[in-house]
Amino acid sequence: MSVTLDVPEKEPIAGLLPDGKPDPAYAAALGLVPASAGRRSAAFAIDAAFYALLALPMGIGAAPAALRLMADPDAVSAGLGHPDLQAVLLWSIISQTLIVVYVLVQLIVHGLRGVTAGKAIVGIRSVNARTFEKPGFWRMVLRAFVVGAASVIVPLIGALVFLLSPLWDRERRGRGWHDHIGGNWIIDRRHGVDPFDAKALRMARRRLNAPHADEVQMPSLATSASDAVRFAAGERSRAAVVGAEAPDHSGAPAPTAAPPPVRPGYVTPPPMPPRAPDGAVLVGDDGARYELTGTTLIGRRPEPRAGENISSAIAIDDPSFSMSKTHALVGIEPDGIWIEDRGSSNGSAVVPPSGQETALVPEERAHAPWGSRVHLGERSFLVKQFETAVD
Repeated sequence: MSVTLDVPEKEPIAGLLPDGKPDPAYAAALGLVPASAGRRSAAFAIDAAFYALLALPMGIGAAPAALRLMADPDAVSAGLGHPDLQAVLLWSIISQTLIVVYVLVQLIVHGLRGVTAGKAIVGIRSVNARTFEKPGFWRMVLRAFVVGAASVIVPLIGALVFLLSPLWDRERRGRGWHDHIGGNWIIDRRHGVDPFDAKALRMARRRLNAPHADEVQMPSLATSASDAVRFAAGERSRAAVVGAEAPDHSGAPAPTAAPPPVRPGYVTPPPMPPRAPDGAVLVGDDGARYELTGTTLIGRRPEPRAGENISSAIAIDDPSFSMSKTHALVGIEPDGIWIEDRGSSNGSAVVPPSGQETALVPEERAHAPWGSRVHLGERSFLVKQFETAVD
């Protein structure tokens, strides 16, 4: 008997070129900003300063003892029993232990969170260049090993060349040779999107992937009388569009339309305001329908504020807990709904039929016309209109 296992296919990684390399244009469109050379240099200087600080015990305690040891003619015969030799060994072990722990912690945090002490202080972060996720511990070990080996093979110059290599990066993203080896990219998380902020990255990808309405070139309003197109009520087309006569270029002046007759004593009544719909329906991404009437609170367990008067509250099941307990407040408008984010943890957004997503500012109302899709955390809802039947 044979058993077949269905292994789910991995989702394709967005933002890769056909050869599998990261596309710089995609990262720029998301809002990721490369770390500047100045910030990278400052981060390296801070990391080096901490390294030097941990080496101080060896310099302060072991160096004087070593000088005394070299000046003592009986040091060789005394061996390990010499107090100065013991001091040199003790202070050296203390410094080297501190340095090893420091380097190991730096590598672990760099691999898992994309930061070192210096990077965290200046506001930059390492990310996987292809996925924008954590760079990975062993990749950062390999990256550090290559730079260290270069400094051993060619003292000072080897490491310096690697550290300056971001200046001639062909991608113009400030990636050095060691960054390419480690597969990482250093970004500015203060002036651009931080991929470790899941909400910000999710909103950036939604904006980028939202369909955009085609731009239509509208005719100019500054058209002379000779270039005007005169419309005639000719044969009606199947699309119910009235045909237009070709423009007359004979030079004859266009006839002036007579003003419409005015009936004495008759005043045109103002147009009636649009009738507000009886309600709206939110159709969830799971197919569930939620009817809205008046002002409605939405969330996992929505509760009104003290003294707040609302029409209803809708509790929505959200196993992922991406929605807040009281996530948003909505109300009915003639051509859609208004929605107000109540300071939710994962934010809200509106995607109208045109496709241009708008992230909601907490405590500010935004309009969502019919046919829009409203995102509350990880959940999404289609905005539809309904009216009660009239007898």
